[in-house]
Amino acid sequence: MASLLSSHLDQISLCSQSIADLPFPGPKIFTNALLSPNHDITALIRDTEQHERAIFHLAPPPMPSKSAGGDVTGPPKTTSNAGGTAARRQTAFPTGVRQPKSKAVAAVLGGDLYAKTRREGANARGKGDVDFEVLLEGAERLGAVYPIPGAAEKIAALRRRHSQLAANISHYEDRVARNAQELSLMNRSSSHYDDEEDAAEGEPGSEEADPEAEMDLGPLPTMEDLRREEEEIRELERKKRNLEERVEGMGRDLGGLMR
Repeated sequence: MASLLSSHLDQISLCSQSIADLPFPGPKIFTNALLSPNHDITALIRDTEQHERAIFHLAPPPMPSKSAGGDVTGPPKTTSNAGGTAARRQTAFPTGVRQPKSKAVAAVLGGDLYAKTRREGANARGKGDVDFEVLLEGAERLGAVYPIPGAAEKIAALRRRHSQLAANISHYEDRVARNAQELSLMNRSSSHYDDEEDAAEGEPGSEEADPEAEMDLGPLPTMEDLRREEEEIRELERKKRNLEERVEGMGRDLGGLMR
């Protein structure tokens, strides 16, 4: 009997030692307000962290309604007991607006931002335009509540990369438009010069043309110049496609970070 009691006491002592070794944070405002820090029990009681309060949030923000008035159509009211129960249930738990699946994430992001991130995620899956600022803002809010090592640095790097790629795309788009305009002007001037040359050959006495007028025309583009301009335009378009693919890759990275 004594040996059995001794084994139980040893087990209790080991459990107490393991509990005492747990790394709990020190008492905060809530603990000090309810219990005196002089008692040993305060070592086992602590205030909840921000991510824990978000997990057990009981009232997630409602999703924004698509209707202008925001009216929710409920079941028809009847005088029967079943109808009254359904009406009370509709009042207590409105089912006209779809609640978000991830209530903890919706509670952290808020209804509007959560809806925007869901739309952006659907657009990313459909290979449409993605608003990176919305995704980055949502990732920052989630990272502030659910800390992930290296997430803040990655979000900042993605923001810098997106800004640089957007500036590069804008620069190359302007350059492509400018080169296309110059190429159009060169083709127009070349065709205009050919028409004037054909008209001059058909008129008598065209050999005595004024040499100063010919000098005012300036150097005419050659076929080599046109081919070089077209090659440059194709190269710029290729760079633009590469930048757009990199932006889509950033969208996939952000989607993985949000999940």
